[in-house]
Amino acid sequence: MKLKALTAMGLAAAMCAGALTGCGGGTASGGGDGEAKYELTVSGIGGSLNWLPIYVAQQEGYFDEAGLSISEQLFTNGPVQMESLSADGWDIGCTGIGGVFAGVLGYDAVVLGASNTDDGTQVVFTRNDSDIVAAGTGNNTYSDEIYGTADTWKGKSVLCNTGSVTQYVFVKTLEGFGLTQSDVEFIAMDPATAYSAFIAGEGDACVLTGSGGTFRMMTEPDKYTAVSSGPLVDSGLMCHFVANKNSYADPEKYEAMKVFMKEYYRAMDWIRENPEGAVEYCMAMNDENGSSMDEETTKMYVEADTYFTLDESVAMMENKAEGSDVSEMEQKMADVLEFFIQCGNYEEGDLEKFAGHVDSKLLTEVQAEAETSAE
Repeated sequence: MKLKALTAMGLAAAMCAGALTGCGGGTASGGGDGEAKYELTVSGIGGSLNWLPIYVAQQEGYFDEAGLSISEQLFTNGPVQMESLSADGWDIGCTGIGGVFAGVLGYDAVVLGASNTDDGTQVVFTRNDSDIVAAGTGNNTYSDEIYGTADTWKGKSVLCNTGSVTQYVFVKTLEGFGLTQSDVEFIAMDPATAYSAFIAGEGDACVLTGSGGTFRMMTEPDKYTAVSSGPLVDSGLMCHFVANKNSYADPEKYEAMKVFMKEYYRAMDWIRENPEGAVEYCMAMNDENGSSMDEETTKMYVEADTYFTLDESVAMMENKAEGSDVSEMEQKMADVLEFFIQCGNYEEGDLEKFAGHVDSKLLTEVQAEAETSAE
């Protein structure tokens, strides 16, 4: 497998959604000698799963073949990534739900589609000797695989980050038992601190993320049990493509975005078809970003979430959510935003402000052109 070095100058730690500062970027084309027909500045979170397809597309030469040259802007978290839109810092970005809300509500950005699920590393753990584990599974309305009962969860002390997607996953876990957050002792703590406190004996349960201890906890099944997770409660959390509104309105940039999307989804197809190669590329990507992971951890990381096909992403944007006038994708994002409004992270009226910022036009055109090419 060929591994061509990226020339990006901005380095960011993988899976560090809680970081507070952003990083600069550099320039990287696919590395070929052909003259580029299209140019884009692409932003993302260094070392993240939704940056991996870009890395794969570069290493496999997809962008070169398509005549696309990209300049990279890497950041440590979505909200900081979106701040650079105030100066038209990039054309299209790959980001999580926090970046989506910051971009749409703060800078009128446009959501173009989804790349992958973003809840596979958000896991609720208890110790193996907990009565929650002893109660077994089959008592939660979201999933028969979630441990505990309403009675075993009541009054438990839970270490969890507040106003975060981890809290969203935990609240949905409680909802499946007919409980609310007020039925437990909620102790606000960021994932990394929660991990350290929990292994030191504090709390009855903790809610972690990939960078905040999930993978380390999973390597000790003799001590800890994963009792719930984002996928089990159908959190609907995803990573998305977000466009600078000015770039989206520019015909040349618009066409370049279509080329980018086509090759991005091509790279995701490659990842699904080459799982071992994907792990190697992910390790190399994180080595270059200064956030190295061993092979076992990288494998868990790559397998934790699911990459969507082009057809799946378009369907989520075209199909209406049950009992709603908006798409399945927009409804899932609206549900998360409503939760954050209740937490005080966003304001009343932001739901109305968010509406109408999901546009399936570009991705449906990419799909139609792909179908035509296949004929």
